[in-house]
Amino acid sequence: RAGLSAPALTQRFGSKRALLVAFATSEADAVAVTFDAARGRAADPLAAVRDALTSLAGPIATREGLANNLAFLQLDLTDAELREHAVAQSRAIRAHLAALLDEAAATGHIVIDGTAILADTLYAIYCGALVTWAIDGTGDLGPWLAERVDRILAQHTASRAS
Repeated sequence: RAGLSAPALTQRFGSKRALLVAFATSEADAVAVTFDAARGRAADPLAAVRDALTSLAGPIATREGLANNLAFLQLDLTDAELREHAVAQSRAIRAHLAALLDEAAATGHIVIDGTAILADTLYAIYCGALVTWAIDGTGDLGPWLAERVDRILAQHTASRAS
């Protein structure tokens, strides 16, 4: 699909496993880029939260696509080196979420004590929404996910907390 031959990939990466490790590394490194881009596009930090999470899920357009991601997750959970990258990616996502939530709290967009718990909850919602969409969701994943993220954020918005 990429227009590269198997020998070219082998020459570049040495093995299929090395290719998987390179992919895992790039995915973990891409988190900051995704969040920075989302913040640059968004009018406020809460919109950036929604944008970043939907951007992370953006490459998943079909249930089969999610199944492929879950196959990679299985490898991440069973291979120690791949797991390191999955852990780094997971922690980076939650750290970037917390930073945006800190900004939202500082600017009065949300009212909350301690954003780390909300960041962790949003990450759990993100992961769960991917799976529930694949099982029984309707429409495209992006709006499905955004709606669930908004439900959680609405509980903390300044207008609701007043």
